Amino acid sequence: MTSVVLLWLSAFLGVNPAFSGSITVQLSSEPTQFDPLLLEDAAGLKISANTIGTLYEYDGRGERQKGLLDNYSISRDRLHYTFRFKKGLKWSDGKPFHAEHFLLTLQRLSNESIRAALSELFPKVDLKKTKVTDARTIEVYLREADAQLLNWLTLPPFAPIRADMVERYTKNRSPVVPTLGAYEIVDYKRESHLDLKKNPNYYAADKVSIEEVKVRFVGEEASLLPLLKSGSIDILNKVPVLQVEDISEISTIKEVPVEAVTYLAFNTKKAPFNEKKNRIALRDVLTFGKRKELAKLLKTAELPAPSFVPTILAPAGYKREAVIPAVKSEEKLKFSIQSDSGSRNQTILEYVQNEIKDELGWKPELDMVDWKTHYSKLKSDPDSIYRFGWQNPVSDPFLVYQVLTSKSPNNFTGWSNAEYDELVEELRQENRQVKKSKLIHDLEAILWDEAPVVPLLHQVLRFAYSKRVLGFRANPFGVILFRELHLNENLKK
Repeated sequence: MTSVVLLWLSAFLGVNPAFSGSITVQLSSEPTQFDPLLLEDAAGLKISANTIGTLYEYDGRGERQKGLLDNYSISRDRLHYTFRFKKGLKWSDGKPFHAEHFLLTLQRLSNESIRAALSELFPKVDLKKTKVTDARTIEVYLREADAQLLNWLTLPPFAPIRADMVERYTKNRSPVVPTLGAYEIVDYKRESHLDLKKNPNYYAADKVSIEEVKVRFVGEEASLLPLLKSGSIDILNKVPVLQVEDISEISTIKEVPVEAVTYLAFNTKKAPFNEKKNRIALRDVLTFGKRKELAKLLKTAELPAPSFVPTILAPAGYKREAVIPAVKSEEKLKFSIQSDSGSRNQTILEYVQNEIKDELGWKPELDMVDWKTHYSKLKSDPDSIYRFGWQNPVSDPFLVYQVLTSKSPNNFTGWSNAEYDELVEELRQENRQVKKSKLIHDLEAILWDEAPVVPLLHQVLRFAYSKRVLGFRANPFGVILFRELHLNENLKK
């Protein structure tokens, strides 16, 4: 490609001539929030994992490890934790860290007027007892024991924060704030870019080799291949289905299973799926073989779902139930299936629609709407069937199953089961793998017998990276940790 075209592409993306030690990363969309308390979208979590320091964190393999913490202790009743932070922690602007910054986080989380995503699941902290004992130490008291506490500490809402940062987030809506993470945001322009720079005060700065990361928001799929070819982009967070072959010729494609499930759910509050026999009849049409066929049709690398819980979280040797071939119903049921629009979702629902018509003789209609309308309808009056998905923010099967509990704000089915709720809560508090496996089997059995949902696909994300990038990996949350990457110094942009 000529230098003139390269300069034009660089100008289009707002990219300055690159220098050694920088990479450019594509995201299809930009974060909807930057305040760590309110972060919940995938784009925001991909950025925050690189820019926000947390007490615990997940590495590129998806293994939880200490972040800002040096060590911790826990009382026998699991209600009293003493957290000791690393020595010499500093914010990116040079100000020293103080345990009071984590106390402020806990105080913000307790503010009922500010509701963080998943806050209904977070541990209940007793702020009257919780206290800072010195600059590096805080004693945290819980009202109820929570075996998930260390998992929660990996999330942005539990990241330490300063009062001046809160003001910038809330009043200025600015992501350019001090950080304890590996990178700090130094520039942001809506619908264009987000520039990150290595935090010199990061506690493991000597292990971070890439100085700058330029994040470019490019959602137009037709633009991705030429940008990759020109060297204007080093990493794609999404590889378009129709460009896989061409992109594989100039870069490395990596397929990463993530902790996410796509499923159909029934509105059990009204006919015809208030009757279990109708839910089971439809479920039995979409056999595992049909789900394999659907996955092949999509060409997205997604896997057919043998269970509701994603395969990478399922117990070893887990087997799906045998399915008796569906029997055509004498009833000619009419109903609608609701989903947010998009080529992938359209393909999924058209496939489901055809299978139902062919196997049962029913007459489903498709209701494809934009995401905002879809979500609004789910909260008020969903169609007879709706498509939905869940991706775990932390690595534990409990989080997947809680979506269908009676109190979950994401359970729009109207279905509830007291035994299921009890088992999910038991799973939340269980750390023994053998017992967790038994609970998962029991939960899957209830979902099979009651059929409130039909799991379709377990998500696999497809990334691409150039030959300049070494050490690439993405964890089971779809997050690339830039601090783990290196550059091939023999290949310049």
